[in-house]
Amino acid sequence: MATKVCLDTDVILDFFKGELKTVQKIRQYSRADLLCLTSLTYFELLSSIRGHSRWDVLKVVDKLEMLNLDRKSSVRASKIYEQVRDAGLNTPMRDILTASICLANNANLFTGKRAPYEGIRGLKFV
Repeated sequence: MATKVCLDTDVILDFFKGELKTVQKIRQYSRADLLCLTSLTYFELLSSIRGHSRWDVLKVVDKLEMLNLDRKSSVRASKIYEQVRDAGLNTPMRDILTASICLANNANLFTGKRAPYEGIRGLKFV
């Protein structure tokens, strides 16, 4: 069974900028793993990319499985929120939601910015 690899917004943007290390890793993961993204990342891409390049990005991204913020991931997010708050961490809500979606869908997160996710128990990275 293929491992789900959830691409974070920064990774997708780096891929389309041609960042060699990111391009190589995504190609590597695409051979054996199931690449996906969260509905939050999709929203961020729609909101941040302008002009013709927006549609080029969306043509590729639309082929990926989308992991949504649903009831299961919302419950998980509330537990993560309590966990990081009790630990005195100032984790942004966007990162809590992304982590909860990954956890609820048994997906490993591929991000270039791990620091905001530190302290979230159970979250796996590639």
